[in-house]
Amino acid sequence: MIDLSELLEDPDFCDTYKVLRKRSYWNEGKQVSDIDEFTVEGIVLPSTSKDIDMLPEGDRQHGLKTFFSPVPLHVTDTEETSDICVYRGQQYKLLSAFDYQSNGFYKAIGTLTGDTDDV
Repeated sequence: MIDLSELLEDPDFCDTYKVLRKRSYWNEGKQVSDIDEFTVEGIVLPSTSKDIDMLPEGDRQHGLKTFFSPVPLHVTDTEETSDICVYRGQQYKLLSAFDYQSNGFYKAIGTLTGDTDDV
């Protein structure tokens, strides 16, 4: 397989964005939720028609972005909730994630959910 990970760090292509990852755990019989925030250097592009075709029809929305990352990005399942990527002051909730680890990256598609402060 071709390793494309160096493109994620190439200044001609890459950008930085924040990832907000919600995690829940039990503490003394109560469920506690925290949000971990970390910065990712990767590529952010508008979603193409091919990307949109990979989504179930009920999830297709406007304001879609595709995020390429050197670290895994999460979507809602039985264990965790979707990551939120904050890019240029806009929050994108991830709808779908793809593991291209053998090529050196992960890909996720997010939909615009709202604005955020501090960016």
